[in-house]
Amino acid sequence: MDGCELIRETLSAYLDGELTQQESQKVAVHLRGCPACREIYDDFCKLRAGIRELDFPSPSDEQWSSVMGNLAFKTTRGVGWLLWIGGGLILVAYGIYELIRDPTIDAVERIGVLALILGAVLVFLTVLIERMGAIKTDKYKDIEK
Repeated sequence: MDGCELIRETLSAYLDGELTQQESQKVAVHLRGCPACREIYDDFCKLRAGIRELDFPSPSDEQWSSVMGNLAFKTTRGVGWLLWIGGGLILVAYGIYELIRDPTIDAVERIGVLALILGAVLVFLTVLIERMGAIKTDKYKDIEK
């Protein structure tokens, strides 16, 4: 690989200020003496300036509301939560089954782990039930920003 190829591979990092001082000086010296690499560097600079001038408009509040209120979006989110909760419950049930089935685990350890798992499941279900009840009775749910 010749010197120009090595310099061209580092031009983007040079523009971004990601090179060490020694590497930056090496690139700068090379660019002063090599018109071909200098032309590529100038093209990078023009491209970078052009990208900075691009305007990416943000969606309006109405557009966001229509996307967020879309039935497919709500359905996908609901299915995602259902799969996540179902998978978690399956793993907890399997863990309890393996815990009960394994004869090498002491009874005190078994009871302690089962109590922790049961407590976590009960807290999760309580929060879930409260949250679902709050959604049904939320008097502000139909108000849009």
